[in-house]
Amino acid sequence: MDDRSRILLSAVLGALAGGVAGYLYLTDDGRRVRERLEPGLEDLGRELRRLRGAIDRARVAAEEGWQTIEDLRRPAARPGGGWGGSGRPPTAS
Repeated sequence: MDDRSRILLSAVLGALAGGVAGYLYLTDDGRRVRERLEPGLEDLGRELRRLRGAIDRARVAAEEGWQTIEDLRRPAARPGGGWGGSGRPPTAS
């Protein structure tokens, strides 16, 4: 796509967005449409915030899991060899 096509596409998309915004905010019909859409958009926003929180918690859990795996892979790097100071894994008694 050359520069001229990009400019034309941008102008058309900008005009379309402006037309939609003008309709929604400057006409009575647009106000009614907004009133019908707003509760759904608010619900969507709430769900997206909950999803972001869940993703953040999952990321933290994954980071902690990877850190635990790394800690288990390098027991000799821990003080005392990583096995309670003996340098050997514990045995069943």
